[in-house]
Amino acid sequence: MRFYLLGRLLIGLSLLVLACARPPSPTPSPTSPATPLRPTPTIRPDLPLPPDAFNLDVTAARIAFDTRMSVQELVEFYNTRMQEQGWQVMGAPAQYGQVGNLLFQKAGVVVNIQYQHNDLTQITSVQITLP
Repeated sequence: MRFYLLGRLLIGLSLLVLACARPPSPTPSPTSPATPLRPTPTIRPDLPLPPDAFNLDVTAARIAFDTRMSVQELVEFYNTRMQEQGWQVMGAPAQYGQVGNLLFQKAGVVVNIQYQHNDLTQITSVQITLP
């Protein structure tokens, strides 16, 4: 009878130990490098970004970011910097209050730069649509 109770006790303790045991933690993988703050050269290195651009989101079809530039500062920035990179302005900016867009062309490629300024936050959101 003692062996029977001792056996049951050992089995119970074994089950308790197994239930409480944690699986070994996986080997940590090396950390990936920090996300770049600017688009990679594979996007289009000839598309300038304002120096204070933040909340950058880059895909194959667009570049989106926020800036503290006013609409006027942003339009002046892109009219100057895009022409320095060989882009040609396509018409006057289409602007309706704090919302507008700019069109530029280079080697048959048209880029649309849309912007919207928020007076409350003083942030201008920009989206550059790529072909």
